[in-house]
Amino acid sequence: MIRLFLGNRVGVLLLLPFLVIAFHYIHWVTGNHLDHLSDFGLWGELSFSPLSSYVWSGVFILTNAILLNYLYNSHQFLDKNSYLTSLLYLVTMTYYDAFYHFDYVLCVHFLFIMLLTQFFELKQQVDGRKYVFNAFVFIGIASTLQPLLLFFIPFFIFSLLIFRPFSFREFTLATIGFIVPFVYCFTYLWWYTIERNIFMEIHFLNSEFSDFIWSLLVYGVLIVVSYLSMRSILQKSSIRLKKQIQVLWLLVLMGMFIGILNLIWKRELNDLSFAMLFLTSLLTYSFLHKTYGLITAGVFYICLAYSMLKFFI
Repeated sequence: MIRLFLGNRVGVLLLLPFLVIAFHYIHWVTGNHLDHLSDFGLWGELSFSPLSSYVWSGVFILTNAILLNYLYNSHQFLDKNSYLTSLLYLVTMTYYDAFYHFDYVLCVHFLFIMLLTQFFELKQQVDGRKYVFNAFVFIGIASTLQPLLLFFIPFFIFSLLIFRPFSFREFTLATIGFIVPFVYCFTYLWWYTIERNIFMEIHFLNSEFSDFIWSLLVYGVLIVVSYLSMRSILQKSSIRLKKQIQVLWLLVLMGMFIGILNLIWKRELNDLSFAMLFLTSLLTYSFLHKTYGLITAGVFYICLAYSMLKFFI
């Protein structure tokens, strides 16, 4: 399977819907589906039936996987096209409830991908005001869906400064773009007289804590392998690619922090998937490395098998 997606055949993307259907089917027949409200941050909660939740989550999973892979190929992370990023994203997402239950998480993933498309278009010789404004509109929308992102605005500002020096005009546009979604959101809340409680409730040592520790260990291994495998490639890469990878590492760190805060706040692990969203593009390098390729492939197949067998354990 890895060889298929490492090749330059775009047709392998047609396999992704079958994988999504397979995981959703196993999730359904094992009785893991629940009929409960979906959280969309400041916008409130929506009720989805299990079937409609599968449909919407499947659509967003496939859309995010393809867009993430397009971003990877169009900005030349490798000399040739590869479709492994989409497969890695899909398989790693099966470990989170968001794969089977549609809520804000997959929407934020989509907005993060759109954010990267704007950041990666920034060039020194090109007027970047349009891209900066659009990028922070996406950040603003994502922050209305997950208010914890408000604590991590500096990460996005630093990401912008990696590509371009500070400009007061662009900073002003970024601020306006970030505020616009909140104007619409608070207008909606005021118009319908809806109240939202965004204060944190602290929960330590809950039932998800042990799963979180194991997740951190897995992430730590993947981060180390990704870093070691790409060192030789970065020595020969362009300055542009180095900046893109710096931004991805910065956002991986941000995703880890959000995952920790969300575990404390809501007792959920879903936000840890933000880190994996950015890490999948970096992890692709490890599959091409002579030393770490076999190790990474072995870990991938073990994770793929466990992601299906966990429903029967």
